[in-house]
Amino acid sequence: VTAAARQIEDIRYLQCKMGFSQLADRLREVAELRLEYPDSSLQELGQMLTQPISKSGVNHRLRKISRIAEQLREKNGDIS
Repeated sequence: VTAAARQIEDIRYLQCKMGFSQLADRLREVAELRLEYPDSSLQELGQMLTQPISKSGVNHRLRKISRIAEQLREKNGDIS
């Protein structure tokens, strides 16, 4: 599974289980862009943000989203 595919899986899980309204705006915007542009690089996603950030910044936000998804899976007893 590619990193982008795993990110999309985590984002869709969060969207289904808790909705994007529970995410901080900065995380929600990255999540929405990743879903809309699944083949874009982290650098490209960073440039699409309302306030552009670096590739590293996008990666940090996507890792945070993945941690939230993993915590929710553990809480719900879902196997990732």
